[in-house]
Amino acid sequence: MTGDALKAALYLEAVLPMLPLLVRHDVSLASSFEGPDVAVSFCGPDELCARLAFTAGQPSVTFIPQSGDVRLWFPSAGQLIRAFDGLGRFTFALPVAGFTRLLRARRLQAAGQRLETLLNTRTDSHLGLHAWGSLAVGIRAAATWLRRHPDGPAVLAQLGTGVAVFTCPAFPESLWIDLSTLTTGSGNPPASPTVRIEFADLVTVLAELDHQLDAPAALGLGKLRITGYLPLAENLGQIMLKAGNLLKQGARS
Repeated sequence: MTGDALKAALYLEAVLPMLPLLVRHDVSLASSFEGPDVAVSFCGPDELCARLAFTAGQPSVTFIPQSGDVRLWFPSAGQLIRAFDGLGRFTFALPVAGFTRLLRARRLQAAGQRLETLLNTRTDSHLGLHAWGSLAVGIRAAATWLRRHPDGPAVLAQLGTGVAVFTCPAFPESLWIDLSTLTTGSGNPPASPTVRIEFADLVTVLAELDHQLDAPAALGLGKLRITGYLPLAENLGQIMLKAGNLLKQGARS
């Protein structure tokens, strides 16, 4: 999978799952989920699909549609990208199921707007969540790239198995990726870390997100600490950069 299909997969598998991750720490985002239960499935070609469910005001994201969902079919990966890239462009989607529950799904727009604010803007009021959420997107994007890009299996074989953990005192929870299963999460990792990347402060995290971090200098100054298998951290960082650059590129219709 390459091109628009891969980029659409990144939105569905790396960006959309930030809703249930961030909702635990942001009151404004949590308020947008209040209302009757509903589930929306976003589907398209190339086996692209993600399911966002609101249950008792709590969101969850899975990747298999279910009976009873409001099911939206996008005829191309490019149209799926338009629905998630935050540029406000017209998107064509066919509601192929769940017509009677479309009104319930309207609050998804407010949730999406708040998610975009958290991930794309930097203000003191949510700077910690911005850095944490943006890094989480990068980690999840790396997992999607390794799973779906044609070069992914070969690159993964070079990376090997292991767990990488990312921490910062300003984060609400640590973040991790398990390369043996290509799963990601927050909090306690599923196994002992193979490598632990510790950022001293948000300034260092933001420099890393902007690809402006001088790692040797940061290590020397104590702003960055890497313990465990250093090559894994370096190589994983390159995959996160590739996947992140795909999300930043302009979409093709």
